[in-house]
Amino acid sequence: MAGAVLSASVVAASVLGLAAPASAHNYLVASTPAVNGTLTSLPKTFEITTNDRLLDIGGTDSGFAMRIVGPDGKYYEDGCVDIEGPSMTTAAALGVSGKYTVEWQIISADGHTVSDQYGFTWRAPSGATPSKGSTKPPTCATDGTGSSAAAASSPDDASAKPASAASDALFIGAGGLVVVAALVAVLLLVRRRPAPAADVDDPDES
Repeated sequence: MAGAVLSASVVAASVLGLAAPASAHNYLVASTPAVNGTLTSLPKTFEITTNDRLLDIGGTDSGFAMRIVGPDGKYYEDGCVDIEGPSMTTAAALGVSGKYTVEWQIISADGHTVSDQYGFTWRAPSGATPSKGSTKPPTCATDGTGSSAAAASSPDDASAKPASAASDALFIGAGGLVVVAALVAVLLLVRRRPAPAADVDDPDES
């Protein structure tokens, strides 16, 4: 029995060990503006690129957000994001020169919500017209297939946490089922082994 339980444990550990890399979160590998970099000209879009594809279910951009917060505390984005492969982009707009913060939220390929932020410096070129910005996070003006609800939600919004927790529970639950199934299979095999024949007393000895 001890050997059977040990075998089941080894099988379960192997299965779970193989499943672990598949549930790793996406992480940032490149961005425009660069992390802690200095921007001297305005690009067409701001971009976040991760190490793996992003989980954009139904092409709705749900759960994704990218905000550009200026030194005046205003928001310099339109609330819309586009998802393609491992990247998320939003239209670029900035106000006066100064320190800015990029706040972003994505859905990893494994279904988990990942959010973070970083800073950069904006040095506006001569003659550039600064955007006015918004005192509140903008909502995407698309007609419903876009990301109005997602863009309006904060990257630190608590509503994203239950989804992440649910995904964690799903992976933990799946791993638990594998362990239970392995143990049950081993125990059934042990029970099916024929019991050794019992010794019969010699009638002459009685």
